[in-house]
Amino acid sequence: MKPFYKLKTNIVDETLQFESRFESGNLRRAIKVSDTEYDLFLKNDYGTTGYTQWYFFQVKNTRKDKVYRFNIVNMMKPDSNYNQGMKPLVYSVREAEINNLGWYRDGQNIAYYQNQRKKRTGTTGPTSSLPTSNSYQAAGNIPQCANQAAA
Repeated sequence: MKPFYKLKTNIVDETLQFESRFESGNLRRAIKVSDTEYDLFLKNDYGTTGYTQWYFFQVKNTRKDKVYRFNIVNMMKPDSNYNQGMKPLVYSVREAEINNLGWYRDGQNIAYYQNQRKKRTGTTGPTSSLPTSNSYQAAGNIPQCANQAAA
């Protein structure tokens, strides 16, 4: 499958490539705010009138020991277990190959709060933001990020 963003070949392009065109993937759009920060918009949960309570996507073109900030800006719950210390689930292809490590919780500077965005569909009220920072131990790692339904 061709990526939505093609890396530039004539320069060192450190832009992250996001993918969610797989079963249960629900990332609608990623907007690059800076070289290390991205605003992420999720697809609405199926069978709802505009709610978004979970996420599942893949990231490519990461750099070793660089900290990336992902701002998921259209979550729908007014509060979350993230405010009590829960961290996002991460699956790293490289960690699985080298250390036989499966899904694990990771992330720093995690917060969950209501923002000023308004819902577009039949639901009312503000949306919530989930900013989180992650760093990866190897260049070219292909992490997948997810959230359990209870968040």
